[in-house]
Amino acid sequence: MTRPRAFAAIINDNNILMTKHVYPDGEFWTLPGGGLEGGETYEEAVVREVKEEVNLEVEVVDYLFTGQYSGGEERCFLVRQLNDQEPFLGCDPEYGEDQTLNEVLWHSLESMKDDLHVSIVLEALKIVV
Repeated sequence: MTRPRAFAAIINDNNILMTKHVYPDGEFWTLPGGGLEGGETYEEAVVREVKEEVNLEVEVVDYLFTGQYSGGEERCFLVRQLNDQEPFLGCDPEYGEDQTLNEVLWHSLESMKDDLHVSIVLEALKIVV
């Protein structure tokens, strides 16, 4: 199944916001985001996904990069918070009670510099850690 996705780089004081997903066969940290819904632009999707997953109101600041994943094309955007609210764990409406979202946490850029997506974000923004 092909499903384009959009995800967000939210950076604050040399930290990047990430979500932890837990599945029966493993777990991983990733940037907040998810699949586009019918008729949505990538920019609309990233704003919606951030609200769903980490409960933040954001706006797109800049396009960072396009990549490929098992479901097709994915695009990453730099976004900024519209208020000072602290993020907290939301949900993925597609999964109902079988949520894979497990945690939301600010990670230092240094600690995540080798993560696939974070490394490309750092390169796109010309940030050296």
